[in-house]
Amino acid sequence: MKIFKAFLFLLAAFPAVVQAQQIKVVAESGAPVSQAVVMIKALASDNESAYITDNRGVVTANPVPGKILVVVQHLSYNIYSDTLNSLPASLLLKLTAKDVKLNEVVVTSEYTARTAGESIHPVVVINRSQIESQAAANLGQVLEQQLNMRIGNDQILGQGLTLNGLSGQNIKFLVDGVPVIGRLDGNIDISQLNLNNVERIEVVNGPMAASYGTDASGGVINLITKQSAENKYQFGLNLMHETTGHYNADLLTGYNTGKSSVLISGGRNFFDGWSQADTTRWQEWKPKEQYFGNVKYRWTGKKFILGYQLSGFHETISNKGNPRVSPYFAYAFDEYYKTIRLTNQLNNTYLINANSSVNAILSHSWYHRAKNTYRKDMVSLNETIVPGVEQQDTTVLNSFMVRAAYTNSRRSAVGSRQSISDSQQSVGSNLSYQAGIDFNVETADGSRFNDEEIVSGDYAVFASAEYKVNEKLEIKPAVRIAYNTDYKAPVIPSLMLKYDFTKSLSARLSYGKGFRAPGLKERYLYFVDINHNIRGNENLLPEYSDNFFLNLSKRFDAKQTVITADLNGFYNDVRNMITLAQPDLTSSLYTYINLGKFSTHGGSLSLNATRGNLTLGTGFAYTGRYNIYADSGDFNQYIYSPDLNAKAQYEFTKAGLTASVFFKLNGKLPGYRLNPDNTISQFDNESYKFMDVSLRKSFFGKTLFIATGVKNIFDVTRISAIAQGTAHSAGSDQLSVGTGRSYFVKLQYSIGR
Repeated sequence: MKIFKAFLFLLAAFPAVVQAQQIKVVAESGAPVSQAVVMIKALASDNESAYITDNRGVVTANPVPGKILVVVQHLSYNIYSDTLNSLPASLLLKLTAKDVKLNEVVVTSEYTARTAGESIHPVVVINRSQIESQAAANLGQVLEQQLNMRIGNDQILGQGLTLNGLSGQNIKFLVDGVPVIGRLDGNIDISQLNLNNVERIEVVNGPMAASYGTDASGGVINLITKQSAENKYQFGLNLMHETTGHYNADLLTGYNTGKSSVLISGGRNFFDGWSQADTTRWQEWKPKEQYFGNVKYRWTGKKFILGYQLSGFHETISNKGNPRVSPYFAYAFDEYYKTIRLTNQLNNTYLINANSSVNAILSHSWYHRAKNTYRKDMVSLNETIVPGVEQQDTTVLNSFMVRAAYTNSRRSAVGSRQSISDSQQSVGSNLSYQAGIDFNVETADGSRFNDEEIVSGDYAVFASAEYKVNEKLEIKPAVRIAYNTDYKAPVIPSLMLKYDFTKSLSARLSYGKGFRAPGLKERYLYFVDINHNIRGNENLLPEYSDNFFLNLSKRFDAKQTVITADLNGFYNDVRNMITLAQPDLTSSLYTYINLGKFSTHGGSLSLNATRGNLTLGTGFAYTGRYNIYADSGDFNQYIYSPDLNAKAQYEFTKAGLTASVFFKLNGKLPGYRLNPDNTISQFDNESYKFMDVSLRKSFFGKTLFIATGVKNIFDVTRISAIAQGTAHSAGSDQLSVGTGRSYFVKLQYSIGR
């Protein structure tokens, strides 16, 4: 009988022992809060467990006996904390929202997600709202309106960027933390970086080489894509037409089960070319067709988030030649440049406890660029491929990356100012730290590399720490130790400081060493055709640099008006800077050389104001670039150029209408050149300005948006640019900078439940 009673007691108690408890975290509106960190601490034993909510806001926690402390944290919500006598089988927790805008959240080079104001790095966030207001299809169209950035256009090599006076070869371009490969002439073609599924763009100013290695001494630009489907079923469609010959279409569909999410997106951007005057077949701005797609899967477990994504891109640029006509024949030479980029990415975040986590990224990127030249019969329309390696060439790049980091953060896994492992009122540790590995291997082969496979590797360990000295001062030292298979890499240190004079006035100072090993193309490239004669230089030396960035940020609150002011200053000193040059002016040969020294310095001031539905912003920048001919005569040591931008946006809430205006002035850029007779003369690139206006209206409960507007209102096409020729074009007194005034209309439809 005693055995039978004991059996009944164990049978009754068994479900309470093995049955896991379900906790659901929601906002005040009842919407689920995903990726919140839930900590459960047994007060009797001090044992604690941490979990991550899935897409339904749910975690399944292990049973905890006795009295417990439950703490929930998420960047967008206030900390929830409560003491319970026991953990029930089902628990619903409601969080109250903080006054934090999602467009202020940054993750690039941060231990955990933080707001831009909390970040120790000076970060500019371009949110989805601004991307939509500009009707921007690619990264170049967004950045051309940004302060202290200049876009260069090459009809074959694409769009290049300069930031704070440094070219794109010193800027790291990332998509969800994975480097973009396929640099041409040292630059990533930013017109190939599509924005159809991008949530926001984070621009980190200042030295970042300690965290991201080569190419990051001038800063990092990270495109953050949509991570998961927002609803159980989701569908979106975008259609756009611009009168200069742009026809864009893309769609997005997703499915969310709670723990699992699948998101599929893709589309086509088509540009049929543009010329200021009728030039028959040849066009000043080359026709371009792009296809792109992305498949993303994410699974959320109790303690980790596992994600995989496959991204694909295909572009064709058509360079059609002018007809050659005689009484006996009519033909033309046409060139086609095709680019394919495929990226596989596997990432995992594992939550060890409330304050510690491990994040890992494994990626493989494949890049293929081919040039094909055809002789086209203008009578029969038959095409014949032109023989010769100079007319038909291919470049293939492969990049493998493994990056993993262990993080112990006093802000916890979601960026709070308080450690959730402590009691509700106590403050977490003042020290956070991170350590990890960053392995990169790149291979290149193709006709431009003498049909040989070339391998280059960079293997690094990195570490950093954030220490809050007191309520005002925070410091972040970092170091990177690397082994490069081709060059001796130095130890790369950096130091970041953030000082809060008051709650509304902060100062940030960044210093970092930089190291950039010459790229495979810079060393081994062989690219010769009718328009190009570029050859690599195997004797190149690596670049070394010292980079400084200073930021002062002030916030003014006056009733319904909020004004923010940012004053920035920078200095970049580069030794052995690698650049493309013409060693002999009597020859068409261009090759890569090391400059003895190069530096940039300057500053900017930007103001932004918000009052109700009105947002205003303006900024001014002044940049100095070192004059490489300063030691050759009585010339200024630095060449200065100004920039000015402004924006205005007003939301008519009742009408569901948003009006936006964007303006950018790229000031005059003076320079010097070496003439064939070895004399030096000065030239000036004329200033030019762009202005865009748009209206965006919502319908049917914000399931349908229609936008229309005008781009390049001032009808800017060419500017006076008395500059010497380059490896890609002959010397000219005109430079193409725009395709003239255009009108656009864009339709966006989305639905989900």
